[in-house]
Amino acid sequence: MTRRRSPIHAALASVALTAAGCSNGTDARADTFNTSIASAETSAGPSSGSDTDGSETTSGNASSGSTDPNVTSLDESSSATLDPSTTTESTSEPATTSGPGTEGSTETSVAETTTGAAADDDSIYEIQDGTIDAGVVVDVQGVVVTGVAGNAIFVQEPAGGEYSGVFVFLNSPPSVEVGDEIDLVGLTVEFNGLTEIDVTGGSLTATGDTGLDLVPEVVDAADLGEPWESVLVRIQGDPMSVTALPSGDEFDVTVGGSVVRVDDFLFSPFDDAASFPNFDVDATFSAISGPLNYFGGAFKVAPRGAADLEDYVAPPTAEFGVDDLLPGDLVVTEVMINPTCAQDSCEWIEVYNATGVEIDLEGLRIQDDGMNEGTVTTSLVVPADGYVVIASHDLAEWPYAFAADAFFGNEPALGNSGDAVFLLNASDTLDETAAWGGGAVSGRAWRLDPTLIDAASNDLLGSWCYSNTPLVDGNVMGEFGTPAAANGVACN
Repeated sequence: MTRRRSPIHAALASVALTAAGCSNGTDARADTFNTSIASAETSAGPSSGSDTDGSETTSGNASSGSTDPNVTSLDESSSATLDPSTTTESTSEPATTSGPGTEGSTETSVAETTTGAAADDDSIYEIQDGTIDAGVVVDVQGVVVTGVAGNAIFVQEPAGGEYSGVFVFLNSPPSVEVGDEIDLVGLTVEFNGLTEIDVTGGSLTATGDTGLDLVPEVVDAADLGEPWESVLVRIQGDPMSVTALPSGDEFDVTVGGSVVRVDDFLFSPFDDAASFPNFDVDATFSAISGPLNYFGGAFKVAPRGAADLEDYVAPPTAEFGVDDLLPGDLVVTEVMINPTCAQDSCEWIEVYNATGVEIDLEGLRIQDDGMNEGTVTTSLVVPADGYVVIASHDLAEWPYAFAADAFFGNEPALGNSGDAVFLLNASDTLDETAAWGGGAVSGRAWRLDPTLIDAASNDLLGSWCYSNTPLVDGNVMGEFGTPAAANGVACN
């Protein structure tokens, strides 16, 4: 659609929004900024300007000379006033600048002042729903800070709802806090799939209103996506269990059958042992709140502190660990040798706890007949007489709707033409299956006769057969097996 551009947009489109390097290196936003600014210069010729380090400074209104402590100027090189009633232009020649993220780029400044009407107030809704494209200078007023990071903030329209939040890149420590109302001027950018406003060459102004803590929007886990990007959201369950620790200090929770990634961008429970003792898989929460971040191809809820992780319950602990076990204490009862997923990357085994007491299988080693080995690296508490499913690879490769209780990594890869499974602790082989022969049936779990659930019987080939019980799963159709449950009828 066609948008009416106010005088401030026309002026700022001819002002270079210098992109300084990130704290950990040159930020790729610089190329986007320089390209966007160059394409926006339609009537004014470029001029020279001095490069800056991008640090925050306090500036006053350039037209009056007064100083306002609430205005943070993020580019000292610009001589343009950000007063919406004034714009300036220059026809001097371009100059090459240097510094992090700006090598070979061209800055422009303004020298000639003209007067126009007051600027339009752009909204985050227009930026996020596509009404305002990337590469446009925007003037957003009266929004509330909902999250604070090392060099960025999340802000939101007070009315909330879909498309109401946006990520704001500062490239320097924020001078505002959650609950502050601000006005800002910057450039819209799509950076690695995340919509942002970059204000490194614009301004961020605190209005003086504080303590405006917005109420998170309650969103179903299955609905978290683009409309809620950067919006302060809340997911809740009764309870929500931590199901995986994929990388860094992030973790996954399962909510109503949906897996939600919880980000460590603003806060991590690993850094607050007092509030979250023994944090691990099987810990639970009743609700998690935070801005919905997007990074690495995934939407992630980013809690801002301990208060955003509600009703924490530490995972259960077992009196006995895997190294306390003796041969025969565990029994492999089912093996999905040849699943229907690509590259057999979702193989799984079912393990029965024959000890009569609760045990923790963290540290359990899993081998094939070639001694290729994987390990359970997370806490895995199994009740007495309980069954658990331990799967190959990781959660990213897991296609089923039912949850695997733990993962053992890429090895061992079970051979369809013949192989066996071995369970070990630090000192003993706890169990081994009979070796199967060639021609593993696709999509049918190889199962132990339910009348022969002991470590001696499962060494015998005659104790095993392929399952005829349909595996009821919302994602994977046409397979057979009874994961994490007693097997069906006898094999013979």
